[in-house]
Amino acid sequence: MSRRLIKGGFVVSVDPRLGNLDDADVLIEEGKISAVGRNLSAADAEIIDAAHMIVMPGFVDTHRHIWQGAMRAVTADWSLLNYLGGIRMSAAACYRPEDMYAAQYQGALEAINAGVTTITDYCHNLNTPDHAHEAIRGLRDAGLRAIWNYGFNRPPLGDPAFKTQQERLQFARTLAAQYFVQRDAILTMGVAPEEAALWIDDDAGKAQFALARELAARLFWHCNCLNHGGGRPFEVARLHALGLLDHDIVLSHMRYTTPEEWRLVAEHGVAVAFTPDTELQMGMGYPSTIIARRHGIAHGYGADIISNNSADMFTPLRMALQTARAELNAPRDGELYDGVPITCDEALRWGTLEGARVLGLDHRIGSLTPGKDADIILLNTDSITLVGWDRSNPAGTIIQQASIADVDTVMIKGNVLKRHGVLLADVKRACRLLADAAEHIAREVAAKGGFYVDPQRTFQLMQAVTSARHVDAFRADYQEIAPITT
Repeated sequence: MSRRLIKGGFVVSVDPRLGNLDDADVLIEEGKISAVGRNLSAADAEIIDAAHMIVMPGFVDTHRHIWQGAMRAVTADWSLLNYLGGIRMSAAACYRPEDMYAAQYQGALEAINAGVTTITDYCHNLNTPDHAHEAIRGLRDAGLRAIWNYGFNRPPLGDPAFKTQQERLQFARTLAAQYFVQRDAILTMGVAPEEAALWIDDDAGKAQFALARELAARLFWHCNCLNHGGGRPFEVARLHALGLLDHDIVLSHMRYTTPEEWRLVAEHGVAVAFTPDTELQMGMGYPSTIIARRHGIAHGYGADIISNNSADMFTPLRMALQTARAELNAPRDGELYDGVPITCDEALRWGTLEGARVLGLDHRIGSLTPGKDADIILLNTDSITLVGWDRSNPAGTIIQQASIADVDTVMIKGNVLKRHGVLLADVKRACRLLADAAEHIAREVAAKGGFYVDPQRTFQLMQAVTSARHVDAFRADYQEIAPITT
């Protein structure tokens, strides 16, 4: 149906001009929001009853490795070094193309189920052309809005399908022409270059950035995740020195970024993305929310690696808000004071309109603004967890109280993908495919000695995909740090 009318909900528009409206309606025509207000009517429109519902924009995830859902919670007790060895250098090579499809399809449905209507997909496991085709097919079949990032990272493979970087560059052009010609489609293309700490040389990195700009694709890059022990570069400064720093880049993590580098990020209009779950666990420090806010830098949040974290946005937004509050409150700890330094309203913007701004999509999504695409979710406030909610502060309920269980309805560009708490997809098929993929990967990994890879073996595996000086830098830094004991 080309017209839908959401009736009688509590509208949280995240549009400063519209604000919040109780007992209000949202009219959707041809996949776009055409009106928001009270007592709307539309002939022949499908009515969606939103009584006892919060009506809000879908969540926008600015950093997610969706393909890792077939290794769910494998990394739950790991550090970043363990992750690099166990996942990036080992288990990733065990994926077949059909495993990529299963993980992407199930993972996209999982995101939709959680009220996440847009993700930035770091697809860093394109071991063969078929891996890429199947990864894209999984997202398309699910109907999720996504920026699918052509990832240049690669695990060590005995007989790689791509023998040279030039082959990988050319294949990206092939995919762009085959799948990503329509710029306003819900599935678009980005590019995720290798991290500077793994570049074979600067020319290789520059070629990956140049490819993205040739394709008019946004760039997504892990940056300054670690301190600069072992001679590792200051990565923002390096991009600037190479003439690569520009407004089409989203830099992730960023905790070990110098004040001068933050100034460069702001000056060039670069956006940033944080993933609190992973950063807090794996030694990447507290999310740099406070610094980004002070510089006026667009910043978003994401679920990151599904091998570690849950697939919703309630969790990272809550963690980001509370860690930022803790940092700002620290000088007053132990004292009585009035109010908090960051509100839930701001955190809600991070996960919606601000996230869309990070992705360059705020003209299309992120708020319930007439003219934008109808990426909308409904939260059931009659649920056992939300009943009795404070209508004067809906953002507080969304950020501090809500969960996946409260997501009643999800639509993307006006298409209803979840209704009455149930996904409108073949969930049993998605789960069966992922279970089969997970079983295959676990079996292959077990034959290699298990998911855990010790540090020295990790450094050996790295030698197949990067330069000796980079491996030496990792090894030197590891030797400087004593094992953590309790």
